[in-house]
Amino acid sequence: MCGIIGQVGYDGLPDTEGFEAARDLMTHRGPDDAGIDRIGPACFAFRRLSIIDLSADGHQPMMSTDGSVMLLFNGEIYNYVELRQRLVARRQFRSHTDSEVILNGYLEWGWEKMLSLINGMFGIAIWDNNTGMFYAARDRVGKKPFFFRRTADGLAFSSTLNAVVALSPDKPEVDASALDAYLVYQAVPSPETIFKGYDQLAPAHQITFDWNNNSFETSRYWDVDYSNKIVRSEKQILDDMDTLIRTAVRERLMSDVPLGAFLSGGVDSSLVVSLMAQEDTSPVEAVIMGFEDPAFDERPYARQVAEKWGVRLHEHVLEPNAIEDLPQIVWHYGQPVADVSIVPTYYVAQAAREHVTVVLNGDGGDEVFGGYARPVVARAAQNYRRVFPAVARRAIAQTFKGVKSGPLKKLAMLAAAGGGSAEESFVYDRAFRPFRDSGYSDQLIAQLNGNPDRFYRDVWRSAAATDDTDRALYGDLTTYLPDQLLAKMDVSTMAHSLEARAPLLDMRLIEYAATIPTKQRIKQYRTKHLLKKLAERYVPREVLYRRKKGFVMPAADWLRGELSPFLKATVGSSPFLDRGWIDPDFTRMMIDEHLSAKTNWGEQLWTLFVLELWARMMIDGTLGPADSLEGLLQ
Repeated sequence: MCGIIGQVGYDGLPDTEGFEAARDLMTHRGPDDAGIDRIGPACFAFRRLSIIDLSADGHQPMMSTDGSVMLLFNGEIYNYVELRQRLVARRQFRSHTDSEVILNGYLEWGWEKMLSLINGMFGIAIWDNNTGMFYAARDRVGKKPFFFRRTADGLAFSSTLNAVVALSPDKPEVDASALDAYLVYQAVPSPETIFKGYDQLAPAHQITFDWNNNSFETSRYWDVDYSNKIVRSEKQILDDMDTLIRTAVRERLMSDVPLGAFLSGGVDSSLVVSLMAQEDTSPVEAVIMGFEDPAFDERPYARQVAEKWGVRLHEHVLEPNAIEDLPQIVWHYGQPVADVSIVPTYYVAQAAREHVTVVLNGDGGDEVFGGYARPVVARAAQNYRRVFPAVARRAIAQTFKGVKSGPLKKLAMLAAAGGGSAEESFVYDRAFRPFRDSGYSDQLIAQLNGNPDRFYRDVWRSAAATDDTDRALYGDLTTYLPDQLLAKMDVSTMAHSLEARAPLLDMRLIEYAATIPTKQRIKQYRTKHLLKKLAERYVPREVLYRRKKGFVMPAADWLRGELSPFLKATVGSSPFLDRGWIDPDFTRMMIDEHLSAKTNWGEQLWTLFVLELWARMMIDGTLGPADSLEGLLQ
């Protein structure tokens, strides 16, 4: 788990000092070692967090024995031992790292075959000086980041947007369409970034760049197919899932440094920790971040799992210091991300690093096995549309419009989803999506060409699926998961030099789950039915069948409380209003109504608050990541 950065081409490579300065913006991702090397038109640099083979033999950039091929690799390959056994008779190995397996795999099999064989999380870059070819890839679900900048002169890339921006002498400009997408979805969807001319390599995509003729291409190398359903008994499915998840957990226990887990007390992490306890010979070290408010605190459930399996549970209580830490948290993302759980996730990663260097987590259970309301509602709405005509459905949707909670919430969700097409209901209605016309400034509206809904509509239409439930699952797996949840986990853990592994996002498990018919996956409209049934074998029922609390902060209350003066000093200030992004009158109205508790504008104001903190750091340079918010009041 590391930080990679490199450049191919351009009219003269940057000086070593400048390149190292950009690389060292990622010291938190790799505090154990650093390297830099050049071959021909390519310059690669690296920050290492040592996990497998802690010796100097794991140093990167890693070179082929003849010095003609150079590798950068960030991540973990979980089947590297098996691949090494296939290669060792024909290729020389100097280390016991998975990095060298990738390098020798490329030399033996070529790029395409090597990429198809590796199973793990990764950002990979290879320069082959013999052929003048550059290759790069991001893992199948997007656990590891990969940002790049392509110009007529060449290509620059890095694990973080901050670092790749630092390689350019030019100050980047905000991309209006990416800003629009952020304001609507609280994160910038790949392949865009907040800056013009900079991109994210989308999950399961690769880059091929032929330096000789300046030919550049990005393409998808893997996808999930939900159209090939296989009918099995529920017991057979559960047995298969047990084997697949257990294998994925076992493979992720390989480490030469202390290893443990996040244990939230929910279904997914409880199952993972239970299997860890069975597969590991040592007691599992698990970390949970609790809340003083019992309405949010899940420690009692985590304790039940820990007691059952003899887990060493390290309990911490969340005591966020947003005034001191929020600039640092926002800076690590490189671009604005307004998921409120970026705050507690940052602190639980910080707490975990006191005990271990690697953690397993439960990421992916919801997306793979239908843990959200969206696929369940999609299934119900598909049947609903068959029964009621469009005119009646639209009328019913209007009747329940505005119902967000209470006993009629589920009925209102169905009415809203069934009121229009399945594709329309799949698109998130968040943050500024209902207020683009009324809330955006005329200046921003004039720069827009299209609607950010296109990201979700394109994914919906491209899914190889049998029904709307499959499309919803595919959509969450390829949008919300990588753009927000996995970005949050990677950034939060790497901010503290901690590696996170997600067994429930194993490629083989995803592919298997896609073959399960909807009627078995979402039985009687229950979320995550199969995963809960499997977990019954190992996890107390009280932990499994309860209302999920979530790992979030009450941002709306926060902005009315201790953050209110900083909200006024940022979103309510002339520097923000003068940026020409949000209509000033609309902004003042939101602040006034929220602080007076007349209307809850917490979601929208938190989105703008994060945006302005980011802008002061990355555009203005008037706020540093180590600065306190107190400075904003001076």
